[in-house]
Amino acid sequence: MIEKEVWGRIIRDFWEWDVELIRRDVRYDIPKVQRALTIIGPRRAGKTYFMFQIIKDLFDRIDKRKIIFVNFEDPRLINADLNDLMTFLDVFYTIYPENVKETCYFFLDEVQCVENWERFVRFLLDKNQKVVISGSSSKLLSKEIATHLRGRSIPIKIYPFSFKEILKVNGIEVKPYLSSYELAKIKNLAESYLMWGGYPEVVLNPSLRRDILKEIIDLTIYRDVVERWSVENIRALRLILKMLAYSSHLSISKIYRNLKGLGLSVGKNTVANYVEYLEDSLIVYRLQALVKSYKKVELLGFKPYLVDNGILHVLGVEDRGRLLENLVFVELLKRGYTPNEDFFYYTFDGGEVDFVVDKQLIQVCYDISDYDTKVREVRALIRASKDLGYKECLIITWDQEETITVDNLTIKVVPVWKWCIEI
Repeated sequence: MIEKEVWGRIIRDFWEWDVELIRRDVRYDIPKVQRALTIIGPRRAGKTYFMFQIIKDLFDRIDKRKIIFVNFEDPRLINADLNDLMTFLDVFYTIYPENVKETCYFFLDEVQCVENWERFVRFLLDKNQKVVISGSSSKLLSKEIATHLRGRSIPIKIYPFSFKEILKVNGIEVKPYLSSYELAKIKNLAESYLMWGGYPEVVLNPSLRRDILKEIIDLTIYRDVVERWSVENIRALRLILKMLAYSSHLSISKIYRNLKGLGLSVGKNTVANYVEYLEDSLIVYRLQALVKSYKKVELLGFKPYLVDNGILHVLGVEDRGRLLENLVFVELLKRGYTPNEDFFYYTFDGGEVDFVVDKQLIQVCYDISDYDTKVREVRALIRASKDLGYKECLIITWDQEETITVDNLTIKVVPVWKWCIEI
């Protein structure tokens, strides 16, 4: 049982709260209907700080006494239950009695730490209160929160920093004309983004980036996967994650055969479950082919991507082509596109196009200076354009730029840093 005095201190402590923020380029609206805003994202992507950003925005237009933030990982709240949440509400209204008949804003971080939390949230919503929640742990993954609220939530996704946000952190303003110094700094930051990704802690603490990324991987595997699903074959799980990191194409059957070849006795259903667990932790994504037949989708397998290049790099991936393609994938995520709903890859006999999004065909190739490489990439776009009827074609490279016109098709070649900041 959490004493009223403890709740009183937690509520009062919030008045002394202050934190420096890096504003995220994420659009949001607190629902006007009786639904909670649910902040979803992988571990350490900055969900709590985004909550603080919303709070600061509210401070500019709403009486601060109508806003309250509670982090349920606070050691003073260990073993809190539903009754404790109701006690918290009583104390809040005792301190601010004028709020009883007002609409207030409740920010509940790591809410999954309290059993039956969803009943409390629904109670607040029924009282016409505004609720913003977030959480991720081995007990309840963040994307499952919406399920527990039975359709009474609106999700908003938070990922590690985009490249634009990294530029903002480094004091670089995106504008049409750049000085030589600004351009050199942007390219240097692009190199770092390619290799080390955009986790906020990594960007802000570059000297500790490898240790931070290793810790994130360990937390994701051991807490979000091993503990939650009682995974017994940890070696197989780690090998599967490495296969997903290194491979351009995979299928469950191929992973199963690879593990069998390594002498690991793991059933195919177990392999499928392990991949799904990693997906549920929001660290792994499977991109499917753009085909109408479900059977063909399964037959073609999937292209695996990870949520951040830093994780790929720490897992040992050095291939810059692989890293560049993963970077483009995660930038599409951060622009709000959903894999297998808003974008796919396209394949045909003898070739493929990496991404099809918004009727645009995107190829990713680190270097197209080689004639044969350029021909291969251009031919793939020509074929896909004829098959799908899409005329907007793009080749994203590391640092090459040109326009190619062939067969009445205009193909823009753009360096990745310029594509990321959309100049």
